Amino acid sequence: MPRRNPPPQTVPDIDFDSLPPDERRWMDKLADVPWIGDTPDGMTEAEFFTPKPYEKTDWSDPDITDVYEHYKIPPAYPRFRVPHAPRSQFKTEEHYLVDRRLTESYYFTLSISLGAAQQAASLLGLHKDCKRSACRRARRCVSRRAEDDWTVFPGPWLPPCCNSFERTATVRHWVNVKIEQHNEGVRDVERTDEAMPRAPKGSA
Repeated sequence: MPRRNPPPQTVPDIDFDSLPPDERRWMDKLADVPWIGDTPDGMTEAEFFTPKPYEKTDWSDPDITDVYEHYKIPPAYPRFRVPHAPRSQFKTEEHYLVDRRLTESYYFTLSISLGAAQQAASLLGLHKDCKRSACRRARRCVSRRAEDDWTVFPGPWLPPCCNSFERTATVRHWVNVKIEQHNEGVRDVERTDEAMPRAPKGSA
């Protein structure tokens, strides 16, 4: 018998009443943000999931580290290793330290984005039909692509269950909402701090 084509990978419906308060607030915020369902400029949906050649990283490079000097990754979040470049003879120590911090900032952002994407995938129920058994056993999204695998857009900060354009666009959108929520919280703290009365100079 001819093999039937598998059903399209879609995003399951969500039971809003069963969501915890934090996740319901996330969903309320999501409703206020415009949908980002278009492919990138000049890219068709077929090109969206056409893998490019995979070039594996040599993780034995001594300049690659999983230690973050300037940023603290939450314990439950995945961690990207940081491939620092060797110091150039034309750069001062101060310039080299700035370069290291910028590189670390980029991979910290990837780590936080992947953690938020796994939360979004779990909330959407994508783990229920994930090909990775670890996700089905954990009853949530815990898997990741190889951290150096940029063969499929938009890269390794999305989990492997984002295997269709609809899923990818939805989870990317949720990650943007989550990060904006975090930034709003930081801004609220900064505004509160600015509004706090200051003790007179010289007081204890």
